[in-house]
Amino acid sequence: MASIDSAPQPVRMFLWTVPRSVSTAFERCMSGLGNVALVHEPYTTAYYFGPDRKFLNTPFLPVEHDYSYAKVKAMMEAEFYEKDYVFGKDHAYSLDERYDSIPDGFIHTILIRDPARALASFYDVCNMPILRYYSILKHVLPEGYAFKQLYDLYEHLKSTTDREPVILDSDDLLRYPEQMIRRYCEAIGVPFNTSMLDWDPQVNVTQSWASSLKLMQHIGVYEKALKSTSFNVRHQPKQVDVLSLPAEYQHAIKVSQPFYDKLYEKRLIPEDRETEV
Repeated sequence: MASIDSAPQPVRMFLWTVPRSVSTAFERCMSGLGNVALVHEPYTTAYYFGPDRKFLNTPFLPVEHDYSYAKVKAMMEAEFYEKDYVFGKDHAYSLDERYDSIPDGFIHTILIRDPARALASFYDVCNMPILRYYSILKHVLPEGYAFKQLYDLYEHLKSTTDREPVILDSDDLLRYPEQMIRRYCEAIGVPFNTSMLDWDPQVNVTQSWASSLKLMQHIGVYEKALKSTSFNVRHQPKQVDVLSLPAEYQHAIKVSQPFYDKLYEKRLIPEDRETEV
């Protein structure tokens, strides 16, 4: 009989992104791999709610003592016995530049979204009455507004790992889901199957979430993603009236755009758009 130590190890993948990038829906899509452990925003939990937390603006929530940066790294590097895949997703800024906390043994990938659309969506969510305090960006995001941190992480991973991170753009994903998911799977070496294109909204993917993230779910932060059943194949990018946003959001979009543009140039291209490049 084979020992536990000699058992096959799961394929480990991590998706780094920015807030409001369709990443929770993509996480649900990756459940279509089959025997997969999904790990949802463990570093975000450490950043806002753990004992090493960067922000102290969440007084209504208890400290998540199991989410120090060291414990999150150990969690991600755990054995995950009997799983074929491990898929984690999180925001790059929540690493707080603690690159020594990045888990070993993972294929790292990146999901981007146009800053105007991402930050406008962030503003809409944070304007829910219970979250209105957090609509002020300095109360919730670091300087760089998540996009600089994502670009810096990309550069770090490119220089310290044996493969350049695969990059997806959320508008491509929403408009050409099958093409983009196929290309993503090919790029990281996992099998594509059509169950990634549709998922059951009744399946509870939040059971393993930290209690603080479950509260965010109940407030409604993840409502659209958790009620979704697929990507919207008729998606057309929403035009954002940037001038209607508060001045700090306009500034954040301006600061973020160059970092997004650099990553966008390196993204996977959908087949239907290859002739445009």
